[in-house]
Amino acid sequence: MRKKWIVRESKAANVLEVAETLGVSELTAKVLYQRGIRDAQSAKNFLEPENAPFHDPFALKDMRTAVDRIIRALNAQEKICVYGDYDVDGMSASAILIRTLRRHGAQHVESYIPDRSEGYGLNLPALKKFSEDGFTLLISVDCGITNEREIAAVADKMDVIVTDHHLPALEEIKSAVAVVNPNRRGCPYPEKNLCGAGVAFKVSQALAQELHGVDVQDYVLDIDIAALATVADLVQLVGENRKIVRMGLKAMRETNCIGLKALLGTAGLTDKKISAGHVAFQIAPRLNSVGRLKTASEGLTLLLTEDGEEATTLAKRLNKLNQRRKDIEAKILDEAEEVVRHLREETGGDLCSLVVAGENWLEGVIGLTASKLVERYNLPTIILTTQDGILSRGSCRSISALHMKNALDSMADLFDQYGGHSQAAGLSIATKKIPELMRRFDNYVRRHLSDEDFQPILNVDALVDPAQITLDTATEFDKFEPYGLGNPHPVLACKNVRGCNAKAVGSGGAHLSFAIIGEKKIRAIAWGCGNLAPLVENEPFDLAYEPSLDTWQGEPRIQCTVSSLEPVEAEGEFPDREQLVAVYSFLRGARGFTERFDLCAMVKAFNERYGKNFSTYAFDCAIKIFEELGLIIINREKQTFNLPRPKNKLDLTNSRTFRLGRRERDVAPPKSASGKVISLEEAGKRRALQS
Repeated sequence: MRKKWIVRESKAANVLEVAETLGVSELTAKVLYQRGIRDAQSAKNFLEPENAPFHDPFALKDMRTAVDRIIRALNAQEKICVYGDYDVDGMSASAILIRTLRRHGAQHVESYIPDRSEGYGLNLPALKKFSEDGFTLLISVDCGITNEREIAAVADKMDVIVTDHHLPALEEIKSAVAVVNPNRRGCPYPEKNLCGAGVAFKVSQALAQELHGVDVQDYVLDIDIAALATVADLVQLVGENRKIVRMGLKAMRETNCIGLKALLGTAGLTDKKISAGHVAFQIAPRLNSVGRLKTASEGLTLLLTEDGEEATTLAKRLNKLNQRRKDIEAKILDEAEEVVRHLREETGGDLCSLVVAGENWLEGVIGLTASKLVERYNLPTIILTTQDGILSRGSCRSISALHMKNALDSMADLFDQYGGHSQAAGLSIATKKIPELMRRFDNYVRRHLSDEDFQPILNVDALVDPAQITLDTATEFDKFEPYGLGNPHPVLACKNVRGCNAKAVGSGGAHLSFAIIGEKKIRAIAWGCGNLAPLVENEPFDLAYEPSLDTWQGEPRIQCTVSSLEPVEAEGEFPDREQLVAVYSFLRGARGFTERFDLCAMVKAFNERYGKNFSTYAFDCAIKIFEELGLIIINREKQTFNLPRPKNKLDLTNSRTFRLGRRERDVAPPKSASGKVISLEEAGKRRALQS
């Protein structure tokens, strides 16, 4: 389904004030405005976060109590346990706090990260074991805020300090010595978006200040590890988080964490400028893989080791585990896609939600699969797996229009356990209840969403001809990094543009290089769009992009990285039923001599075959309709297609793209046809008549 462009508005007065005060372009000021940054001081802090001050760690409620108790434990050489979580944030937070305690002389510090099978958070058997083994202080990191019952059970034998960032449960933590969490009720700390490692970093700052008088503004030890976790945990990259990540990414190049250095080496990033994208897609997945497939304690060992040889061995092991995770994920995704195809058959293509269940799928990977399905189909999705046929565990991912937690709340009686937020959640359910979950979840989605809610949205910061962007403006855009949640890449756009010099580049011609025609030619690169070279050469198109600086023969130049390239939607070109039948007939004939799917080549062949002037836009709409109806299956990685034989007659109005397209043309389907029936028999008859 085509993305709907939302071109954001801005107030000219605010934009002009920021531009003039900071000496930046109005375009830069406009993009800042779209991020809610609308005065000069806020803009300065955003563009130069390393110069903005850290917040006082003692502004975190209970920080003073926590620091005093830790210092007492250090002075008495008590046995301290740091209890973490099995994701990158939990490993990183554990590493930061343990490294800090050891710097301050702690000799009896141990870590504990539970297996996924033990569940998230503090578990009572582990707490009892540590209290029985003589540990007198346990500090949780990235967990604990929902574990009052477990803490209370050991409070008479062992003190517990909770450091966390998750939203608190209804039951307040009363049995812990201290609760350090910016999101706890009554905490005045201004930065609510810290991750678990960010909170651990603030504890480290507070200890350094209290023990050695170190100015908080000068304390940046392990900020690289904090940055790693902040990016990996998908918290908002604004405010203090932005400062941590900007400074931490810079520090990674010369990190004194031997394990992190080894990890960078296996990712091919040694001595390179590290971006948030490198962390999100290359470094964090390697660490996460060990928590998904093995035990996260191995990842923590890597971040704590002082032995270079051990670090290299562990980093290589994580590299292999990450590849295994990819293979497992691909297998689960293929199996999940097969389930989706069956669901399409059962519903005639009219899908509003996906509830996909499988056996023996790896629990640590199904969340990634759910995200992939949402990305592919833009439908609220629940993926479930069972190991014993009795209990199933699920990962839920949503689209922006649906609040997943609210949806689950409406059917809470089905679940053994569940929790989450608007876009992601987890649950456990008796396997026999899954059919009822499918029914109630789908009904909920249909009641609360309209067709328009399923249309992907592309928020555009400004409509700008790339030829108007100067080198100075492109340089200013570099200061928007690091990108992530809360600070997406800037999106500029232009409509009805023309291109030239289009050619497929990269391995297998997967990517597209071309020039945008305007007052001057601007180079552009579109990843994964190599097959669209004929479109760029021969038709107008709509383009969304991000400008950046490139160097050519020693000279700087503007380059556009394309985020969306679509054929122009001409009025009245949305295909009608007769045209759809013609396209489907053509595809069936084409499949007889090729399985390769090349949109532009097919448009050309179709027009030559029928003597028509069918646009790429109209043909692409037809393909999307057929995909939604299950009439065509496209493997975009392999660029192949298949046309399964439908078991039943299909109603065109079961396609959301068809319904929206007809609605936009303000033409209701004729009552006599009602958009009904694309059957193989009818397509064959029409093909015979046209021969």
